[in-house]
Amino acid sequence: MFARVSTVQRGDKTYQYLQILEAYRDNGRPKQRVVANLGRVDLLGGKLDDLVSSLRKYCQKQFTLPEEMACKQALAWGAVLLTRYLWDQMNLSEIIGKLCRSRRKRYQVAEMAFVLVANRLCEPRSEHGLARWLEHTFVCDRQGRRWEPDWLPAELVTKQQRVKVRFEPLNRWYRTLDALLAAKGKIEEVLYLRVRDLFSVKVDMIFYDLTSLYFCRRSPKGRLRRHGASKDGKRRQVQIVLGVVMANGWPIAHHIFPGNTADKTTLIGVLTDLEERFGLNRVMVVSDRGMVSPGNFEFLSGTRFRYLLGIPGRRCEEAAAVLAALDEQKWERVDQGNRVQEVEVSQPGVGSARYFVIDSQERKVYEEALRKRSMERVRSALEKVAAAVEAGRLKAPAKIGARAGRALSQHHGCRYYSWEVPGAGQFRFFEDPDKLQAEMRHEGKYILKTDHATITAVEAVSAYKELSTVEWGFRELKDVIEGRPIFHKKDQRVEAHIFVATLALFLKRSLEHQLAATLPELSSTDALAAMKSIGIAELGLNGQTTRLVSGGGRDARRVLSALGIKDLEPPTTRNQRKDPEI
Repeated sequence: MFARVSTVQRGDKTYQYLQILEAYRDNGRPKQRVVANLGRVDLLGGKLDDLVSSLRKYCQKQFTLPEEMACKQALAWGAVLLTRYLWDQMNLSEIIGKLCRSRRKRYQVAEMAFVLVANRLCEPRSEHGLARWLEHTFVCDRQGRRWEPDWLPAELVTKQQRVKVRFEPLNRWYRTLDALLAAKGKIEEVLYLRVRDLFSVKVDMIFYDLTSLYFCRRSPKGRLRRHGASKDGKRRQVQIVLGVVMANGWPIAHHIFPGNTADKTTLIGVLTDLEERFGLNRVMVVSDRGMVSPGNFEFLSGTRFRYLLGIPGRRCEEAAAVLAALDEQKWERVDQGNRVQEVEVSQPGVGSARYFVIDSQERKVYEEALRKRSMERVRSALEKVAAAVEAGRLKAPAKIGARAGRALSQHHGCRYYSWEVPGAGQFRFFEDPDKLQAEMRHEGKYILKTDHATITAVEAVSAYKELSTVEWGFRELKDVIEGRPIFHKKDQRVEAHIFVATLALFLKRSLEHQLAATLPELSSTDALAAMKSIGIAELGLNGQTTRLVSGGGRDARRVLSALGIKDLEPPTTRNQRKDPEI
């Protein structure tokens, strides 16, 4: 049956009548007949609404009026859906469930670990802030039970007791961190094998670099938190040093060192770990100039590892000898604005090492501008010293020398200027041609050292540029995944916090890898942001709660299509056990 409006013309007036018709067949011929005449459309008014409302109870499908619906809450869902897809693709639930199995753990370590990693990837928060994230985000386990925060009563929250969630569920999150850290080594190994098989990754080169992550405190504590050379610009805060090993863009392992650890002292331990855990030894190690030391070269010469390392440019006799041996006729073009040259240098104890000098025009312009600005500032400071001497305010040679030394210590002034005090009340400074020439020789140039016998100059440059993948990982860890600042008090929780962040980085790299083939213009960060347009609305209908999932925006639909995600609905459960709690 169906409704039809019949139009009737009477004189100069037109009337419309609402009818209900039924379709049937008479000897195989389709026909229609009027079942009921409901009357003129313009006169029905609210009578038709009353009729439909009275007929609803006889319908097999449930029809709901707008006033009978109540939106209980609207929750974010898309980013968590995408994270669950990546998580399952890496088989992390099974991996963590197997490696973190224990009779004492009476909670779902794998499911709780997923919540921690999803939070770090979607909207980074601390274990306390995790509760606020769960308030507006739909996060559920595999049975469809939503994780919800378990808040303390408002009257129990004071300035002294500022934690707003109950201790027992909060403690389960901390115990999950401990369980993950205990299995960190095995999880990294299994994930490496999973990526190698899933994406056909062949490792012939590994990239290693270090960075620092600071704490919101200034006093050392434990074995990790120490003052050191901060790469975050937070010299007063204690820090840790984080080393990340990447292969084909994948962060396969990471190591945490005390904050006062020198970069070059970490290389031997990291390479030994790679050989023991991953069986990687016939590969080339690519790292920056912070790893250069006689001990590291001696270690590498006794292994099957090959190396491609950056050489420090200034205050290095080896680098000075390489730059002095440059031949302007032997440059080889790499790309627009970059050229490279292999240099033969006979250094005692070097053996079969080869040197490549990269000359970057863009870098040269940048460093030249920095040098000129520094020289102007140092010259201004030295002119003030000369003016003070000429005016008689400075007479003693020791005091003149102290003032000049302070002026040269700023803005690298000792690289460009020299000075002398011929006698009391006398001072002269000048541009040192030898120093200045040596400084200009370094501008725009990188020096690489390798023991690889067959690699070409252009291949060496390309390999060294790949070291930027580690820097990409550091930027993601620090800015997007917000691995800093660190608030944990115990060393093992600090290490577990970093492990959760690197797992989130691993999933983010997996997303980047898969989008590169079909959506190269969309980064993983943009994809996660686009997925936030997919949400879940919980509606109250006839005393029951119904969930509706929105379709998402244009970019969200493109991401879903690229990854082959078709089912947007969260998992459901038949039993009505209590929801998980934080």
